[in-house]
Amino acid sequence: MVKKLLILFLGITLINIYAQNTELLNCGTDEIMRNHYAKFPHEKAQDDAFNIEISNLIKSGKINAAFNKNQIIEIPIVVHVVGDGSAIGTVNNRSDAQIINWINYTNGVFAGNASSGMSPSSAVLPIKFVFAKVDPNCNPTNGINRINASHLPGYVSGGVNTQVMPNTVLEDEITSLGSWDKSKYYNIYVVKRLASGTGLLNGYAYYPGGSRDHSFMHTNVSTVNAQTMAHEFGHGLGLRHTHEGYNETTGACPSNVDCTLNGDLVCDTEPSKSLYHSSVSSFCQTGQINPCTSQVYAGVERNIMAYTYCFRDLFTQGQITRALAQLYQYRQSLIDSPVANTQVINNNVTLTAACTPSSITNPVTYSIGITSVKFGSINNSSGFYNTALNNYYENFTQNYCLGISKTTIPLTSPTILTIKPGTFNAHSVNAYIDYNNDGQFNETTERILNQTNVSPTSTITVSVTPPANAVTNTPLRMRVIGDFNGTNITACATPNYGQVEDYSVVIDQFLSTSEIKKNETLISQNESSVIVKSNIEISSIDIYDSSGRIIFSQSGIRAKDFSTPITSKNIIILVKVKLQSGEIITKKMKF
Repeated sequence: MVKKLLILFLGITLINIYAQNTELLNCGTDEIMRNHYAKFPHEKAQDDAFNIEISNLIKSGKINAAFNKNQIIEIPIVVHVVGDGSAIGTVNNRSDAQIINWINYTNGVFAGNASSGMSPSSAVLPIKFVFAKVDPNCNPTNGINRINASHLPGYVSGGVNTQVMPNTVLEDEITSLGSWDKSKYYNIYVVKRLASGTGLLNGYAYYPGGSRDHSFMHTNVSTVNAQTMAHEFGHGLGLRHTHEGYNETTGACPSNVDCTLNGDLVCDTEPSKSLYHSSVSSFCQTGQINPCTSQVYAGVERNIMAYTYCFRDLFTQGQITRALAQLYQYRQSLIDSPVANTQVINNNVTLTAACTPSSITNPVTYSIGITSVKFGSINNSSGFYNTALNNYYENFTQNYCLGISKTTIPLTSPTILTIKPGTFNAHSVNAYIDYNNDGQFNETTERILNQTNVSPTSTITVSVTPPANAVTNTPLRMRVIGDFNGTNITACATPNYGQVEDYSVVIDQFLSTSEIKKNETLISQNESSVIVKSNIEISSIDIYDSSGRIIFSQSGIRAKDFSTPITSKNIIILVKVKLQSGEIITKKMKF
C-alpha cells in the first residue's frame, strides 16, 4: 500500500511539474488573418508578394547581409489593461508591477535568457519591448493604459470573442475605448476572457503591414512563465505557426517542396503537424519520431511558434531572419518612434493659413499614402490612409509630439528630402514648400517633387535648394501628398485614395555644408535648438543631461544637416554625434 501511494504521489508531482512548465497555446491568429484577408484581399496580395521577395533574397544568399542581428531594436509598447470593474491587482485587472514583470519576462524570451526558460541553443530575436513614456496627447505615461470596460455587460459576463456570440463583445468595442497610434506604439490588450466562438484563446496578433495591427491577450497568460506574448509578437513580425500547411482533416503533413515558400516559410524549422492533433500523446514529443520527416524531432516540438505539449524554449536563425525582414519592411515607424524618450518633442509653430482638404474621394483602405518623411531634422513616420482613422489630412505642425515635424535648412545649399509611400499599389507623390509664404502653392515655382509610378517598396530622394528670393527666418508650410498612381495631384486637391501631410520649414542663412572644411563637423546652437552640420552623413545623435540621462536619441538620420529643439532651460547638455564613417564627435553646451 505504501508503494502504491508513493507511485501515486510521484505521478501527481510529475504532473504538477509538467503543468507548470507547459503552456497549452490556443492561438487565434490563423482565424483572424483568414477573415481579415477575406475582407482585405489586397493585403493578402501584399503579404504574398513580400514573401516571394524574401524567398528570392534567401535563395540569393543576400538576406543575412541586410541585417545587423547584434543590434537590439526597441519597440515602444502600450499595454491596455481592460478591467471589468475588479480591483487592481486581481486576475482580471493586473497591477502595474505584474504587467512590468510579464513584459520583462517576455523580453527574456526574445533574448534567449535562461531566466525566461530559453534553451542555450535558441537564436536571439534582437528586439526589446520598452514601455512608452509619452502618450498620444504628449503627456507622461508609464506605458500602461487602464480601460474600465465595466459598462459593457457583454465584456463583464463573457469577455472578448472573435465571433458574434451572446454575452461577449467584439475587439472593436474594446479598441474604440483606447487605441494609440499604431505607427508609434505597438498596442497590446489584456482582457479577462478571450474566445473564438465557444473555444477559449490565449491570444492572437495581426501580421504586420495591414490596416489592423495589435495583439489581444487573455489575462491568464499575461504573466511570468508564459511564452504566449512572445509567440503572438512572432506573428506580429510575420512568423507563422511551425505546423502551417498541416491538414487537420486528412492528417497530411505540410508541403516542403520549397521551404522558403511552403509551410511556415522557414527552412530550419522541420515540417511538422500540430502536436495537438488527436493521433499523438498529450506529452512532449522530444525523442520521438516526427511523422513528417521520419526522423527524431529536431527542435520544432519546442519552438516558440509551435502547437506542442513541450515547453517552448527556442527560436531558429531562419525565423529571426524572416522576422527582421518583416520588421524593417513594415515596422520602421516603430523603430523610429520617439515615444520611449522622456523629452516631449515640441513642433508647435504658427503658419500662414493655406487650403486643406475637407474630405477624401474614395474612403477605402488600400494602404495608400505617406509612411515616412525625412528632411533636415524632420523625421516622421506615420500610417497610410485608414478608413478607421480617417487620416486623409495630417497637420503635423500643431500639438504633435510623436515625431519631429519641423526643421531649419540653409538658403544656399541643398537639403535631402526622403519620402516613403504607402505599402501597397504604385503611387504618385508630390511635395511643395510655400517659399513666398502667401498661403498658396505655385505648381511651377513651389513644387519641389513630382513623381509617378512610385513602387510601394521604394524610397524617393530629392535634393532641395531654396530659391534666392525665398522668405527666410519664418516658418513656411511644406506639403507632402501621396496618392494612387495616375491621380492628378495638385496642392489643394481632395485626395483620391491617399493622404496630405503638412510640415514646417524655416530657411535661414546658417553656415552651409559647402562652407565646412573637408571631414569637418560643426555642432552649434541657437536659442532653442542644437544644430549639426557635416560633410559626412550623420548616422545618429544622442543628447544627455548633466546626470548622464539621455534626453534625446535618434538613429538612421542619413543627412548632413540636422537640428532638434531643446525645450528645457538652464541645463547643461552633452551632444554626441556619430557619422556614417563611424567617427564620433561630442560637444558640451548650456541652454
